[in-house]
Amino acid sequence: MQYLTLTREDPEFESYLLGSFSKTERALPVETYAPQTARERVTFRVVPVDQVAIPPWWKIYFLSCRPELLVLTLGPAILAWLNHRASIEQWSPWPSWLALVGIVFLHTAMFLFNDVRDHLTGADRLNRRRGSRVIQNGWVPAYIMRRWARVNLAFAILFGAPALFNAPEKLALVCGLAAAALWIFQKNLGTRYGLCDLAVIGLFGPLLTTGTALASFGRWTWFDVVLGLTLGLTTVWVFQLRQLEEMFRSKPSDFHTLLGFLDFDRARNLCLITGFLLLAVHPLTAVLLRVPIIALVFLPVFSMPLILALARFHKTASPLSGTMIGLSRRALLSHFTLTVWWVGAMGLLWL
Repeated sequence: MQYLTLTREDPEFESYLLGSFSKTERALPVETYAPQTARERVTFRVVPVDQVAIPPWWKIYFLSCRPELLVLTLGPAILAWLNHRASIEQWSPWPSWLALVGIVFLHTAMFLFNDVRDHLTGADRLNRRRGSRVIQNGWVPAYIMRRWARVNLAFAILFGAPALFNAPEKLALVCGLAAAALWIFQKNLGTRYGLCDLAVIGLFGPLLTTGTALASFGRWTWFDVVLGLTLGLTTVWVFQLRQLEEMFRSKPSDFHTLLGFLDFDRARNLCLITGFLLLAVHPLTAVLLRVPIIALVFLPVFSMPLILALARFHKTASPLSGTMIGLSRRALLSHFTLTVWWVGAMGLLWL
């Protein structure tokens, strides 16, 4: 075991970050100074691969694909299916199921690319609570994870391609918009002006619901868009709270929402406004989609994680408050329970 400090000007700097400098050793980042600047300096702990407690490959892959966030992508896709009970005769089973598998691969590819990006930029090296920690633990080098991301992206395209025959022109447009939104999200373009927030809403909302509807039934409705906007807004709120929890551990350029460019009080107020807006948007959308009354009666129960998260967050006076702890888990739980309610409510329409 040895320690090695490299600066951005060193010719081996990038190879150590990517992990491609050796096949028998791993460089574990211990300390990072001034990331994304000309003065960047990283201290690595170089250890032999056989001294790193590496789990089985399937476990590494499973953790890398961020399974706790799968509800953000699978939820809207499943709800898009349930939203088309009147089009069941036009359902194309195989393209539909293959498209769902493609969505899972796309989800995995997106977060794999994101892990590599955040490692190279220093976000995950500075903040030990971010990302899957697979690269930082030395389980997989960054350059290998980048290959995994490309393979998963190729599988996403392969499995999603048959769905294009259902509605080639419309699906091509949706896929093009999704690719543009994904590019904005990965490159953090226009974050200061909320462009990344809009990309998140689109990716995890209307683009996902309309794309699934087109892949499965060859058509979409405005109900798909409205439902998608509701779910997309919920997802961006999850991202906002997750990043607010990390506000003073990350640079603004590491954020996927505009919160990084706001002071704490304004960021807090924006999150509160978004959260209270969700309390109104979900029932309004349910009424618009003619959800049964019995389901609406239970909506407040499934909204309790959201209500409790808002109540706790409302007491937060500073970024050092104890109420900030676990904020991201509460936000994700809120999304999960609301998605479960939507699945049950839309399922009742089929009875």
